[in-house]
Amino acid sequence: MSVWLQHIAIQNCRLIQQADLSLSPTVNFLTGANGSGKSSFLEALCVLSRGRSFRTPRINEVISQQADAITVTGKLFNEELESSYRLGIAKQCNGQTRIRINHADINQQAELSSHLPLTLIHPDSLDLIAGSPVHRRSLLDWLAFYREPDFQLEWKNYQRILKQRNACLRDSKQRYALTDWTKQLIQAQPKLYQFRLRSTKALIAALDSVSLLYQAIGQVQLKLHTGFPSQVDPMNLQTLQEFYQERQDQELRYGMSLYGAHRGDLLITINGEPAVRRASRGQLKLLGIALLLAQNEAISTNEAKRGIIAIDDLAAELDVDNQSLLAQVLQKTQKQLIITGTRQPLPEFLPADAHLFHVEQGQIHLLNT
Repeated sequence: MSVWLQHIAIQNCRLIQQADLSLSPTVNFLTGANGSGKSSFLEALCVLSRGRSFRTPRINEVISQQADAITVTGKLFNEELESSYRLGIAKQCNGQTRIRINHADINQQAELSSHLPLTLIHPDSLDLIAGSPVHRRSLLDWLAFYREPDFQLEWKNYQRILKQRNACLRDSKQRYALTDWTKQLIQAQPKLYQFRLRSTKALIAALDSVSLLYQAIGQVQLKLHTGFPSQVDPMNLQTLQEFYQERQDQELRYGMSLYGAHRGDLLITINGEPAVRRASRGQLKLLGIALLLAQNEAISTNEAKRGIIAIDDLAAELDVDNQSLLAQVLQKTQKQLIITGTRQPLPEFLPADAHLFHVEQGQIHLLNT
């Protein structure tokens, strides 16, 4: 355990008008009634890590009433160097953002995110398996972001190409440029495929470390879906050229790019069957948590990217037996934990150096020292 979030200060995040917390390097548990501001605290943490809330894409909904900006600052402590540095973000209602790291202004959210990897488990974690492929693509892409230095730039470039190609497919006046944008889209496929393939392999390897959570469900297997039919090799540029040519009329009818990395997925099976058909709702939730914990483990390629695990409303996620199971797994990860719940946590979640907080009407108080 080398780098961890030592301190966090929050201004104007929903119910939380002001909060100033010193955190434990091991476990931080926030208790309080529903609607007291526990999830708002995790929203602020998410804004610090990712620049946005996990509950809404609209920052105006996160900023407290009568306020015009949300500000979240943190202090990271490096145990090996015995030193700390600050980072922070302020987002205004008008969309302006200011980011600072170690007293220097930063232009890119990605740089802030690289300092504070956050894995967030919340009541919608079931969507990871049962929901849209966008959730599973995000799982792989966040992993690639932290493990692959070139991923962010390549992914932004891919989004730009995709937007332009879709415009050509929709608008006959721009159709003259379709061939060129198709060529660029083809050239971008192999790199993104390799990024995701390596992310998938890293996720599979890390999944073993949390197998206690899902071993009773059955044999879990993960496989990358490329966004193309199985017979199309995303590494072969000639094959991709022929494929897009064959499907051009179909894409023109739909007015969008129907194939490629943006349509990829992570196929999850249990004993050879799709997980959504094989497992119960409770089992899917447990498996979703296991995948998120495996993502966090795979992110931690070095001590500087150790990651934080945050769990919103623990009791809503798991019953008492499975909470005990989760506690055993989390103790082995040795990650910094930030957990919320409406009831006092099980003793397994409170090591001697844990911090227990109470949240009421947006006010957060430390209960133990």
